[in-house]
Amino acid sequence: MILSVLKKRPRNSSVELLRILSMTMIVMFHFCANAYRYNSADFVCGHDSETLIKLIFHALGQTGVPVFMFISGYYGIRFKKNRLIDIILQCFVYIFLFYMIAHIFYPNGIVGGKLLIISVFCISGQWFMHAYITIYLFSDSINATLDKLSICSFSALILVMMYISVGLWVYKESALNMFTLLEIYAVARYVRRFLSDMWKARMIYLVFPSLLLFLLPVFYGWYAGNYSAIMPYVNKYYNPFILIFAICLVVSAERFYFYNKCINYLASSVLACYLIHTSFYFPPLVTSFFILKNII
Repeated sequence: MILSVLKKRPRNSSVELLRILSMTMIVMFHFCANAYRYNSADFVCGHDSETLIKLIFHALGQTGVPVFMFISGYYGIRFKKNRLIDIILQCFVYIFLFYMIAHIFYPNGIVGGKLLIISVFCISGQWFMHAYITIYLFSDSINATLDKLSICSFSALILVMMYISVGLWVYKESALNMFTLLEIYAVARYVRRFLSDMWKARMIYLVFPSLLLFLLPVFYGWYAGNYSAIMPYVNKYYNPFILIFAICLVVSAERFYFYNKCINYLASSVLACYLIHTSFYFPPLVTSFFILKNII
């Protein structure tokens, strides 16, 4: 008797490692923005090498969300009720966990009832969780719709989405919304379906050039001493050069298949890492450990 049942191939650990790296970049971005006051429009940009390194790390952190969402789109989000419940439960568990911790350390400080209510209804106050959960809810329908499109129809859709996003990027509009994630998700599905194997094999050679292309404005802003003006264009998810870098990185990682149980396990915890460090209560709790004054 011939067995026709095939074992499911384990997750590619090179991609899971990239997922961990993307979350690390997100944490790095938020840390740099707050610790070095890069989230303020009036910060001072020096010309020393230390400042340049900080600006580069800050910009690299901005690529975390596009890379993470591109992975989701490239391999496809598949709706699972238990997984959805797990995501929502994690959101609320970390909200109340940090509320209790904050109440212990700051009984008369940051633990007001209003902040707790905002945290509960805003899911830790993060746009990403709102958008991601909504896309997760309708992921099967989104996948079915995109997978039915011909290459001409799909190309037209991508061009329209890129036209809108680049216009918003030039206008310096906020990219913290669901359209951003849907755009990245759709582009990832398009690349997965229609990019030839020949081009996928060559993407590894474009990783560094695409990264350099993305970072060029950082070098220019630092050299000109006017990084405040260039920052809205660099640190924006509508930035098309971020998308190019994400494409090259994820497609290249796919071709280096290996399996590591530890890496795959850690990758399953990236959502918890995101929720912890973006909680309303987390910054006040750790600020005293990262007092960074007069750094720039």
